[in-house]
This record gives sequence, C-alpha cells and structure tokens, in this order.
Amino acid sequence: MTSARHKSRHRGPVITMLWNTTLEVKTRVAIGAGARQKLASILAQINSGKRVLVVCQPSTAVHWLRDLLGSLPGEEYQVTTLEVPDGESCKSTEWLLRVWEHLQERHFDRKDTIVALGGGSVTDLAGFAASTYLRGLNLVLVPTSLLGQVDAAIGGKTGINLSAGKNLAGTFFFPRAVIADQEILATLPAREFASGLGEIIKYALIEETVSKHCDYELGPKRLLDVLDTCLTDGPFEHDDPGLAGVISSCIKMKLFVVSKDPHETGLRRILNLGHTVAHAIEKITDFRITHGEAVGIGLYYDTKLSVKQKRIEKTELDRLEEIVAKAGLSTNLPTGVTKEKLVSSMMHDKKREGEKIKLILPQGKLGCVDFEILMPLSELSKTL
Repeated sequence: MTSARHKSRHRGPVITMLWNTTLEVKTRVAIGAGARQKLASILAQINSGKRVLVVCQPSTAVHWLRDLLGSLPGEEYQVTTLEVPDGESCKSTEWLLRVWEHLQERHFDRKDTIVALGGGSVTDLAGFAASTYLRGLNLVLVPTSLLGQVDAAIGGKTGINLSAGKNLAGTFFFPRAVIADQEILATLPAREFASGLGEIIKYALIEETVSKHCDYELGPKRLLDVLDTCLTDGPFEHDDPGLAGVISSCIKMKLFVVSKDPHETGLRRILNLGHTVAHAIEKITDFRITHGEAVGIGLYYDTKLSVKQKRIEKTELDRLEEIVAKAGLSTNLPTGVTKEKLVSSMMHDKKREGEKIKLILPQGKLGCVDFEILMPLSELSKTL
C-alpha cells in the first residue's frame, strides 16, 4: 500500500464484485470508485420491484442523494426518500415506526427495495425495517462511512437501541447488495474516517484466525503490516490507491466468517474483538465517542488484558498502541468512564451468560485470537 502522500492518477471506476453464496440470500458487493453508479443494474439483478425507498441522513444526503437518485431511471422506478436524524438517534422505535408507516402508505410489497444511504446507524435502522416489514423486503446498502464499508454494512446484523443499551433489539437479515464506493468517502470528516480505521485495525488483529478457520487467503503481506507501513506518514486518505484493497480484505474476511457462522454461535464472535469494552464506553458517554474511537480503546484494553493473563507479550501491546496512535485514535478511557461504570455497563451486554461474559482476546501474537473465553464478571472487574 502506498502512502497518502502518493495520489493515484486513475479516477475511473474499478468495480470488484464479491459474492456471498453460502447464505440463504446472495449478497452482491461492488467495491471501487464510482461503484454507486451500478445501483440501477444491481436493482435489475436482484429483480427489484418498481418501488424504492432511500433512507438517508442530512449530512450525507446533501452530498450524495441527488447523485444516487440520478443513477435510477425515472421510467423504471418509483423512488421516494426519507431523511432520518444524523447519528445514533435515528436507531429508535420512533424512527422505525416512521419507516414502516412510509412503506405502508406507499403500498410497498415484498419485491420492493429499501436503499440505505449513510453510515452504520442508517444501515442498522433500514436493515431492521426491511427485515420486519412484510417479513422481508429487498435491502441494498450504500455505506457512506469507512466504518460502514468495512463492517457495519457487511454481515447481516440490524438493530435499534433501547434505553438499556445499544443494539438490544435487532435481527439477522442479509442485504441483497452492498455498494462500497471510495469516492463517497471524500466528504467524510477526518474524525469519522479515523473511526473507520479503528474497525480496520480490528480486522488486522483477527486476520490469521480468520484464515485458519475459513477459506480466506492471507496475502503476501499481512493487513497489520500494511497498516503499520502506510500509517507511517499519518492517517491515509480516501483516494489512497491502496484503500480499495484494504476495504476488500476486510469485506472478504467478514463475508467468509459470516457465511460459516451466520447467527453468531461460534466463530463469528471473533468480529466482536474490542467491542465489549467499546459498547460500554459508547453507552457511558451517551455516544459522544464514535464507535471506531471506542473500538480502538477496546482493542487496546483487550490486548492489555491478554498481557496480564500471559496470553501475549507486552511488545505486541506496544506495537498495537503505536498503530492506534498513528491512525489518529486514542487508547485512553474518556473522561468520566471508570472501571466501575465499565463493568456495570458490560453486565447488560448481549454476550453475558449469567455471571460470566464471553470475551475474545489476542492469543500468541497480533493477528490471532481466542474466541472461546468465558470469564466471570468478578474476575474481569479485578483484572480491569
């Protein structure tokens, strides 16, 4: 991967189509600059009905909605839009009901399609609505954040937040297609781009375990080494020529893992590395900390926990801390987040089983994890 200081001269669309064929529904994934222009052809491939609802947020609609709608022939599709609030506030029962009512008022049937244009919160909400209205509509995701392109839009998890915690109501529902367009990242704020890097680092920390349990093939250079190299000059940018390859590697990892364990009964738990701490931090700070920022902290504390349990050497923790810092992320707990608050919040985590909680921890070296750990909450509290 080249540094962000070296820009690619190629500006045309480079589309890579990936297929997740082992699940009940095939998921088409279009990756590359200009991939959004493939929306009409993708709708045709999935035999979509004429009615299309585009769910979006103001921050992304102002930049990309008109462009996306322009790719849909008016004579072929009846397109309506619904703007929902920016951020996590749209993932509520109130906005879920509004989406349902919009579909009902416009007589959507099961062949029609919801297109989600936005970050992870929009894809979560739209996915939950698509999975539950008439027991399932077509779903196409156009993630506008790096976090969405490498993780939130891939894997079939949907959800809304409840007062007790994040994503406590949700379904497993796989999109018919995902469009990951690098050009859309051009308008992404620097903080949100760094947030996506937090999730990419997570994939680097599980890559060898994914390869061991799936058909995912390791490249000549590990993703962790790629990040280590490309972040030397600081966080890279949306038009870095190597970013499409990084996004593709993350998506392939998630597709392979999800196809092997679609409902998170075993292997899929590795995708939650760093997330138990991260979700607790998000809840305690009332989502003032972005998901990727929280994941960066969670990855650090999970690795620190592994060091304390002698699962991994301290030098590996030091390397991770350096990579996280290069990505523009912090490993420090936010102000107001204490050990007591962390443990209390973790007690509401979906991965809790009685007085124990399922954890995923680095094992041996960065890139490998143990995803079969069931730790008593009392021990977790002492170790933290």
